[in-house]
Amino acid sequence: MKQYKMILVALLGLVFTACYNDFEEPTPTRIYNDEAFLEENPGLEHISIADLKAIFGTTSKTGDTGGVETTKYIRFVENPDKECTAFELNKKWYNTGNYYIKGKVISNDEQGNIYKSLYIFDGTSAIELKLTNGLFLDYPCNLETKESMWVYVKIRGLYLGNFRMMLSLGDIPTSSYNSYGTYKYYANSNLVSQIKVRQHVFPGEKTTLTEGREPNSDIYVVDENSYMDIQGSNTEKFLGRLIRFKNLKVHYAGVAYPEADGTITTPAPLKNGSFDQIYPSWLATSGIQENLPTTPGGAITQVVNRPWYHFAYSRNNVALYGSICLTYNDSAVYTSDHGVYMLRTSGYSRFAGKYAPKHGSKGDVLAIYSIYSKQSDYTGGENDYSTYQIAINRIEDAQFENMEPKIAYPAWSAHIKWAEDNFPNYIYPALGVAVPSDEQQAEWIAAWKAEYLANKPANDGSATWAEWNAWADWIVWVLENTPKDAYLLPQQIVEDVDTIE
Repeated sequence: MKQYKMILVALLGLVFTACYNDFEEPTPTRIYNDEAFLEENPGLEHISIADLKAIFGTTSKTGDTGGVETTKYIRFVENPDKECTAFELNKKWYNTGNYYIKGKVISNDEQGNIYKSLYIFDGTSAIELKLTNGLFLDYPCNLETKESMWVYVKIRGLYLGNFRMMLSLGDIPTSSYNSYGTYKYYANSNLVSQIKVRQHVFPGEKTTLTEGREPNSDIYVVDENSYMDIQGSNTEKFLGRLIRFKNLKVHYAGVAYPEADGTITTPAPLKNGSFDQIYPSWLATSGIQENLPTTPGGAITQVVNRPWYHFAYSRNNVALYGSICLTYNDSAVYTSDHGVYMLRTSGYSRFAGKYAPKHGSKGDVLAIYSIYSKQSDYTGGENDYSTYQIAINRIEDAQFENMEPKIAYPAWSAHIKWAEDNFPNYIYPALGVAVPSDEQQAEWIAAWKAEYLANKPANDGSATWAEWNAWADWIVWVLENTPKDAYLLPQQIVEDVDTIE
C-alpha cells in the first residue's frame, strides 16, 4: 500500500510539473480553417452575417435603452423551455439554430478608440462583437498593410442585440443608471471573460483586406460624388463596415474659428431634432455642476456641451469623448442630413488630446460607419434625432490638411510639445478647492505666447517653416479661445454609467 501511495504521489508530481511547464511555455494558439473548425465543432451550420441580421428583423424602434419592452435582442439557445425566461418565451426573442459566422477582422483596438469591440465583415455585411480589451493581440488587423485574419464565431449562447439601430453580438442584457439617475437597459453586454471569448471566437488564417467600390470590398470607398451609396435606403446594409471617406471637409458648427484675414466667424449650430449641437466639442453626459467654480453644489445638468478644439478630452484622469463634424454637405442644417458625419473619439484613446483640424480642412478618413437613431423612417427636420457616426481605429486613419506637420522642426516642436503637455491643465479637482481665476489663466497663456513669439525660429523661407508657423498659430489661437469652463470639470466625472447586476 505504501508503495502504491508513493507511485501516486510521483504521478501527481508529474501532472503538476507538466501544468507548471505549460504555464511557463504555453502552447501556440490554434489557427483554424474551415475543415479544422468544423472538425472541432461538428453540427454547426454556416450562415452569412447578413442572414444573421435578418434573423433579428427590423432594427427601427427596437433599440431604445429606456426599458426591456423597447430594447430587443435575440437569444440563441438549444432548448428554449429550459434556458429562456418567461419574458423571452412570451416575446419569442430566441432562436434555436446552431450557427456560426465567419468574417475578416476590420478593426484594431490598439490605440483605444475602438474599445472592447471586434468588427468583422464577410462580404455580405459587418457586425460588432462585444468582447474584452487587448483584442489586437489575438485578432490582429494591420490597417497600414491591410493584413488581417479570418475569425469564426459560434452563435449559440450569445445575444444579438440592438443599440440605437446598431446590431452586435454579446453576452446577457444589462441594466444601469448613469450618474444623473437615468435608468438604462442594454440589449447585450461584453464577454469580459477570456475563457468565454475563446469558447465563441476562434482565430483563423491570415488574409488581406480588399479596397474599392465593389459591394463586397472589405474597405468600401466613397467621396463627395458617391456618398449616397451608404445613405438613405442603403444605410443599414453598410452599418458596421469599414469605409474610406475621401475628401471629407471639417465643419465647425456653433463654434468660433479664425478666417485667413484674422476675422472670427461662428457658423450656426447643427440641429439634432430641435436641439442645437456644436462641433468640435466635448460632451459630458454625467451629472455636472453647471455653475462651477463660484458656487459648488449648484444646479445639475445632465448634458454639458462645450467648444473643444481637440479630438477628445483627457486631463488628470478625466476622460470625455469628443465630436468633430465632417461633411460633404456644406448646406446641412441637421445632424441627420445625408453627407454629415460625426467623428467620435474617446478620451481614453492615445490621441485624445491632439488638436482638431481647422474648419474647412479636407482629408481622407478610414472609419467604422454607424448610426445613433431610434428609428429609420426619419426624413430630416426638427423631429429627427438621428446622427451618422464614424469611429477611427488609429489617428493615422484621419489624414487632414493643417494637422501637425510630419517633419520635425526641433526648436519649434519642443515649444509646442510643452504647450500640449501643460494647457489646458486647470482641472477642478474637488468641490471647495480653489481654482485659478480668469485673469490668472489668461496671464499664464499670455506668458507662454510671449515666450513663444520671442523664441520661435526665424523665417527661413522654407515650406517646412510655413507649415509649422501655420500649425503653431493655430495652437496659440486654440489656447486663447477655448472657453474657461471647458477646463473646469469635477474630478469624479470619469464614467457615464455604473453597471449593476
